[in-house]
Amino acid sequence: MKIFALISFLISVLEFSDGAKILGVFAHNGLSHYMVFEPLMIELARKGHQVVVISRFPPKEKVPNFEHVDVNSDTFDSTGNVSFSMFKRLPVSDIENLEELYEDLLETEGILNSKNFLNFMNSNQKFDVMVTETFVSRLFYALPYKFKVPMITLSSSVMMPWASYDIANPITPSYIPCHFSPHGDKMNFFQKLENVYSLVVYALAFEIFFYRKDEELKKKYFGEDVPSLRDIAKNISLTMSHTHFTYNRPRPLIPQVIEIGGLFIKESKPIPQNIEKFINESKHGVVYFCMGSLLRGETFPPEKREAFLYAFSKIPQRVLWKWEGDVLPGKSDNIMISKWMPQRDILAHPNVKLFISHGGLLGTSEAVYEGVPVLGIPIFGDQRTNIKSLEANGAGELLDYNEISKEVVLEKIQRLLNDPKYKENAKLLSDRYRDRPMSPLDTAVYWTEYVIRHKGAPHLRTAAADMPWYQYLLLDVIAFIVAVLVAGLLIIYYTTKFILRAIYGLICGGGAKKGSSKSDKKKRN
Repeated sequence: MKIFALISFLISVLEFSDGAKILGVFAHNGLSHYMVFEPLMIELARKGHQVVVISRFPPKEKVPNFEHVDVNSDTFDSTGNVSFSMFKRLPVSDIENLEELYEDLLETEGILNSKNFLNFMNSNQKFDVMVTETFVSRLFYALPYKFKVPMITLSSSVMMPWASYDIANPITPSYIPCHFSPHGDKMNFFQKLENVYSLVVYALAFEIFFYRKDEELKKKYFGEDVPSLRDIAKNISLTMSHTHFTYNRPRPLIPQVIEIGGLFIKESKPIPQNIEKFINESKHGVVYFCMGSLLRGETFPPEKREAFLYAFSKIPQRVLWKWEGDVLPGKSDNIMISKWMPQRDILAHPNVKLFISHGGLLGTSEAVYEGVPVLGIPIFGDQRTNIKSLEANGAGELLDYNEISKEVVLEKIQRLLNDPKYKENAKLLSDRYRDRPMSPLDTAVYWTEYVIRHKGAPHLRTAAADMPWYQYLLLDVIAFIVAVLVAGLLIIYYTTKFILRAIYGLICGGGAKKGSSKSDKKKRN
């Protein structure tokens, strides 16, 4: 028996050493999301696994064992196509966030109709595991059912509420802010009330609009025989979240959730000579200003732009400003503009003293990794939550877009540059963020292979994943306890009432009899 077990083990090792067949499906059209996931898929290919990725973003270079299925990547511009004037109000409201998410869901149908995707589906390939993003749509959860393989989900940020619901990961609104919440993890009563409201709104919107549309498309493209996407989601093997408790604040996670914050961060590279010279020659350091790859900084309204120009002209530091236009009106001599800048490498330079950002998770993660304080101007999505996490760690401050003025901007920048506590806290946060037993990328690779080795790793799932929501929340138990208490109180009430009536009857009845006997005697006399 021992020899047989040894032979079986060796066979399994040899099979796995040849590499698994891994499918990656990333339907969202946001490049910033895919930038988080691509390093994992490429690293898996480099380790000998056969990797097939369906996305809108072809790899920049050829990678062995890596096949890309391009789904309509030429139908949209994924970078630098959003201006401030496109928003009804700033920062974006909950309703506008939901509208944007729903539009993203509707774009998914284009992928299902793309020639390359249809060719892939007709190829009848076999896989060992599927890796996909958990964001707005569950639609592609139908694929692991079709391929009969386990599924790993990846979250590019703090998990969306419904992603936690799927695997029964705890959500505690008393101190865990909703994905788009304007609050940190320390809330007063009214902020908690608002947080609960946001959770309920997003949960209802997901169920009423997103999930219903998903089910409609699932039946249309994958067939009536596929179970509900909600039931498929219950069988998720593992969720990897692009977060880390040191930065995103501690929160309860079941064993099925693994944090891989900073997965995309690579070793810094040399900076272009003109930018490096500009940084090195700044005696007082440099401020780096970038509103991300999507939002064009040149579309700042004139009064907002002038507020920053005024503030920059009053500080001794030099400023690197990612500015997509050819000219920056009113630019002072201490400012360098460029349509593109190597953000990762700039933030790694020791002479960079402050990062002014929109608060996207990629940029803030890079700043956290390098210990650079951040002044965040949230516009939409999870940006406000990210900046609030920095504030909670004392490594940054939030600048409300509606409060931007010359005085406010200058005061904020000077405080972050001149008060040493921000740099000290940023350095402390960086040390904690980096201190891990394995790198985020190695962690993600390990757990992907873990799921393959253990045939979906069903032992990671909690029993709560199979419970109806009312049982998970113990509403049935609470209802039973309340019913028992009410029944007990009613029994006590009616028993007491009965006893008191009986006593009253005895007392009053006896008195009445005595009274009547006396009157009878009087009559006889």
